[in-house]
Amino acid sequence: MRTNISYLRIIFSITAIPLFFMLTGCFHNYYQTKFIDNITLRQNVEAGQYGNRYFILRNGNNAFNMTNLMFSEDKNTLYCHLDTVSSSHSLFLMNEGTGKSRYKNNSAQAPVLNEVHLYIATDSAAHMNKDFAFSLSKVQKIEMLEKDKGKTTASYIIGGLGSLVGAVLTATAIAIALDGSVTQPTYPTPSNSSCPYISAYNGTQMQLQGEIYGGAIYPQLCRNDYIGLQIQPNAAGKLQVQISNELKEIQYTDLAELMVVSHKKNVQIVADENGNLHSISNPILPARALVNNQNVIPLINNEKDNLSFNFDDTAAEKEKNNELMLSFNNPGFTKQSKLILRLKNSYWLDLVYGKFTQGFGSYYTTFIQKQQNAPVEKLNNWKNEQQLPLTISLLTNHGWQVQQRLTTFGPLASRITAIPIDLSDIKNGSINIKLTTGFMFWEIDYAALDFSDDASLEITKLLPEKAIDENGKDVKPLINKADGIFMAQPVPGNAAIIDYAYTPLVDTSKTQTYILHAKGYYEHLRDYKTKMDLNFLQQFKQAGALSKYSMTLYQQAINNILNTLAKQ
Repeated sequence: MRTNISYLRIIFSITAIPLFFMLTGCFHNYYQTKFIDNITLRQNVEAGQYGNRYFILRNGNNAFNMTNLMFSEDKNTLYCHLDTVSSSHSLFLMNEGTGKSRYKNNSAQAPVLNEVHLYIATDSAAHMNKDFAFSLSKVQKIEMLEKDKGKTTASYIIGGLGSLVGAVLTATAIAIALDGSVTQPTYPTPSNSSCPYISAYNGTQMQLQGEIYGGAIYPQLCRNDYIGLQIQPNAAGKLQVQISNELKEIQYTDLAELMVVSHKKNVQIVADENGNLHSISNPILPARALVNNQNVIPLINNEKDNLSFNFDDTAAEKEKNNELMLSFNNPGFTKQSKLILRLKNSYWLDLVYGKFTQGFGSYYTTFIQKQQNAPVEKLNNWKNEQQLPLTISLLTNHGWQVQQRLTTFGPLASRITAIPIDLSDIKNGSINIKLTTGFMFWEIDYAALDFSDDASLEITKLLPEKAIDENGKDVKPLINKADGIFMAQPVPGNAAIIDYAYTPLVDTSKTQTYILHAKGYYEHLRDYKTKMDLNFLQQFKQAGALSKYSMTLYQQAINNILNTLAKQ
């Protein structure tokens, strides 16, 4: 069993690690929710096991502190007194739905670890400073908050990795930008590379949304990309998007078109990699999600729980891909479906690729110039051989058939994408889908299959009304059509603010989804001073070498930590 679990997860269980964290001084604390049932709640309350717990009743949109808990003789009714929730217990209430789960280990925020939340449908009989009784059959769920030891420990371990995995430390700062806690985005930077940053006005401020055309690092790889936006009109009644360069790159954007999709409220609209729009109305979670016959469904069944599957199976043969096997129940009434994934590339991939490019040393600029003349097919073949894309395959009557290879998105933010899946040639029974990539190249936190037909959509494509860069220059003519005339952003700090028209919906039964369609590419700028390491670079001519190198770096990092712990 141990060989099938990543070394990082093994380390989570080592009790000597807290001392190591105190020595490194670089860590964060996280909480998580644990679900309990009615029986467990009753047994522990009556046994006095929850004496230090702070109970909160979630009555629709209202929250009350519950005191003096007592069960009826038949154990089916819970009596309590309702009071105001203390400010020291407001952290989870404020963070809920934002994806944030970090707390400061002080008297103001640590009480979050003592909370129990009971959710019921709205009951008008619940009032502040009153006694209240309700049937346990009305309880929708019960959440007990506790310390997320795994995630907390992971942040400590990452802090102790030093220069080898320094890039990963940017994840926390990125999360701050993503949750909208900055007014005008000032972004942290991955250690080596990323893509143009996309921000949008969300009703109160510019909020970081993600990246565009990731991996298009040569002119001949210039491509279209589609990213969903959380966006609201500003005070002037305009929809506003920002494209910015925050890294040592030269970025080129040919088109920035905003797609406005009007649709019924009961469906979600997701773009596939080719820009086709799909409606999602009844996503079905996988019945099984296996890695080396181990169930990892808890990592991919909820996009809001801060858990993800990271393709970190160290038991996989080094020359092979990491694999995630998904199995779905087959409803049998359709031959078409849509695989829905929420995912991103990892900061670890950014680190690994950066270590690879360092091998070119001072020859790097010459290498890039030569690559800019290479055929697109050759460049894509190398990426596929090194397992950089996420390959989606379906088990058919003729074996495994590749459905799509997802181009890299970048590590900045997770993105929801749709992959059409043709079921006309599958065997009876389960629908089996395989996701493969290199070691720790992608992170997935949600996977589902939707069998519904695509809904009727009203699509409006908006070109910029105005586009002004950081110097006040009008760049609208450069991005209002795909004509090969690019808006160039050559240095960090370049940023263009783009205004689009906003037309409110008249039909209140519908809502709108916004998707930015951008086209472009970017070039890395590196100034390595060392000599080219030809012996090091030779290995990357072999298929799967980058994935193998990724696992080697990872294992070296973990061994360094274990050696450090052994000396404590």
